[in-house]
Amino acid sequence: MSTATQIFKPSKASAPTASKRAMDTVSKIAGVTLKTPLDEIQLTQRGIAPLALDSLKKMGADSADLHWIIKPRTLAHRKSKSETLTPPETGRWLRAAKVQALAQEVFADKDKAIKWLHKPRTMFGGQSALMIIQSEAGAQLVEDTLNQIDAGYFA
Repeated sequence: MSTATQIFKPSKASAPTASKRAMDTVSKIAGVTLKTPLDEIQLTQRGIAPLALDSLKKMGADSADLHWIIKPRTLAHRKSKSETLTPPETGRWLRAAKVQALAQEVFADKDKAIKWLHKPRTMFGGQSALMIIQSEAGAQLVEDTLNQIDAGYFA
């Protein structure tokens, strides 16, 4: 075996990251494969069934946490007419689902994840993660923070 072959051995595949595992969870809930941003865009454009909001409740969100995604009366209307959520509603659902799934992967405990998502934090200007994910920039900050926690930056 040559020296170059000994030095440059391909590394073994590492375990999937928390973000990857979270997206696998969201993919299962949505019923589609979400591997790329284009997959997310296409899901958002198509819309998702209103029942997908129930999955957020199963992950620990309460009804008050979901009003920013879709108003209860509108949700009831969509369900009664068997309509999908609109692209903006689907986009908000996807944002919330990704953050909730990622929190559960990072903390490996549903209750810890829910507590972390609800607690106001200095790094979020005194707001909770669930409050700031209502904007895309807020969701990105929460995802970045969760990924840093997963990598061990916050003890």
